[in-house]
Amino acid sequence: MAVQDLVIVGAGGHGREVYDTLLAVNAEQPTFRVLGVVDDAPRHTDRLDRLGLELLGDVDWLVAHPCTYVLGIGTSGPRRALSDRLGAAGMTAATVVHPDARVGPDCRLGEGVMVFARSTVTTNVTLGRHTHLNVGCSVQHDTVVGEFVQFSPNVFVNGDCTLGDDVFLGTSATVTRGLTVGDGATVGAGAMVLADVGPGTRVVGVPARPR
Repeated sequence: MAVQDLVIVGAGGHGREVYDTLLAVNAEQPTFRVLGVVDDAPRHTDRLDRLGLELLGDVDWLVAHPCTYVLGIGTSGPRRALSDRLGAAGMTAATVVHPDARVGPDCRLGEGVMVFARSTVTTNVTLGRHTHLNVGCSVQHDTVVGEFVQFSPNVFVNGDCTLGDDVFLGTSATVTRGLTVGDGATVGAGAMVLADVGPGTRVVGVPARPR
């Protein structure tokens, strides 16, 4: 298998966590040659230096030097905008699964999906483009997850659920079996979702209610 050149888009904490996942993948089997990071407004560049991760420039640098990329951005809106911009330039995103994660049989992972360490995707699950499962998440059987969905750490989504596009799930949120979370909805940290959540709705608490 040929090693792919790859650039991380996003120099913040999420981008550095993406780098950690790429290092773990390469430790199992050399897969990606990480050229560095691009960011239009980088901060804390000393943290990149400590990782030996080069700041290549802004996103225009990547447009001028096209290659495979992965989005190290933890927010759905900017992630979608960057995907549109880089896709228009003819680039495609890598789909990356940490070797300590488990993806079971009959699952479909879209372009740019990131599955971080200790996450589990069981069976007949669909994860749409550029959806990120942070550390310790679980998505159970027969669930469909849309595009650009952000799972914060330790989110649990039960079986037979449907999550729309651009959904944000806060740390340790739970969506119980058979529910629908509409496009652009936000589920707060620690929330327990026991009923469908409408598009664009923000819910918090146990049980989760609109706020």
